[in-house]
Amino acid sequence: MNTLIPVKNNDIVSAIRGFLRDLFEIGLVDAIYVPLEANGAIVPALVTDLNQLKHANPLAPVMPINGARAVSVLTGKHPSKRLGIVLRPCEMRALIELVKLQQASLEGAVLIGIDCPGTYEIARFMENGGLTQNYGSAGSSEYLVAAKEGRSPILNGLNLRPACQMCTQPIPLGADFHLHLFGVDCSEHAPGIPVTIKDDVAAKIAEQAILSENNGRVAWLTMNAVPPDDGQKAVIEKLIATRQQVRQKELTAIHNRLSLEGGMLGLFATCIRCHNCMTACPICYCKTCLFKTASFDHAPEHYFNSAKHKGAQRMLGDTILFQMTRMNHMSASCVSCGMCTSACPSEIPVGMIFSAVGESVQSAFDYVPGRDVAEQLPLITFQPNEWTEVGEAR
Repeated sequence: MNTLIPVKNNDIVSAIRGFLRDLFEIGLVDAIYVPLEANGAIVPALVTDLNQLKHANPLAPVMPINGARAVSVLTGKHPSKRLGIVLRPCEMRALIELVKLQQASLEGAVLIGIDCPGTYEIARFMENGGLTQNYGSAGSSEYLVAAKEGRSPILNGLNLRPACQMCTQPIPLGADFHLHLFGVDCSEHAPGIPVTIKDDVAAKIAEQAILSENNGRVAWLTMNAVPPDDGQKAVIEKLIATRQQVRQKELTAIHNRLSLEGGMLGLFATCIRCHNCMTACPICYCKTCLFKTASFDHAPEHYFNSAKHKGAQRMLGDTILFQMTRMNHMSASCVSCGMCTSACPSEIPVGMIFSAVGESVQSAFDYVPGRDVAEQLPLITFQPNEWTEVGEAR
């Protein structure tokens, strides 16, 4: 089903807030996970009070965390509430991977995906005035105009995060509701925000609206719209092509650095093993991590003996072991959200490195993380002929 969310006074964010409120009022959800505005910043939040939705802003161009981490906490394996989940495309892909890893559940969930022009680094965003200067409901015009034209937005001289500049999957996959921004006129002359709703969800909404006697108020239920046209598709293709060029350039540079003397060791030379990248990563889900135990708190003699053997011992050590272990665990499911890079105090391009390795692993298995919840994870799936495919004798 294709419909439109009506927009008044060119206020796109308020229109989306009203849409989320409708989902509550017709009884489709009991709670919604959505970013809220708070003192000029954006805070990921679980909302159960309708009045709090006046602070919701899923178009705010920052991503404090990859929301899949929060949804994993909220759903676990046996969710008890009907949860609406508003996510960016990379967050939704990460959530799909966590469902496959049995770390989250979509039971009773309503996935609401929004086209994503990209996000900015939190620190730079706040230095530029946060939401209080040109980023609020009325100040998001450049962000939306860029989406309409199929380019990356630059707000007050601020560029997108590196991961967003090279993101080739800015469209949500598998969402129950897909709110379209790319190639769409969201000005005051536009009829509304195009929304694609899965047919089974649309049928359930209509039934819920009738039961809750809210069918008249939920105007978008009866506002028919045509599917995305060739013009919109052309804008999306243009954006993806531009970002693919950036991605290829950046990943080629990383592969070149990996082939130089030092390779991986050189790339992670400034790693301080703070574990920030692991904490920020939505795919690192282990409840008990070896690297957060005392396993690497060696006795003094260990360091002295190692230094005597090598001539010098790095303090603190085991940084490469930490990164290689993490890479081994999650490279097949890496969605290139870049949150690890944003979290690194040493400004190591962690996301670029993991994207380069992840792309190689995913290509080997013809696997796209987050593409389909029914698609099995390659590293936990055995195929009888997989050894012969890589040249092993029968």
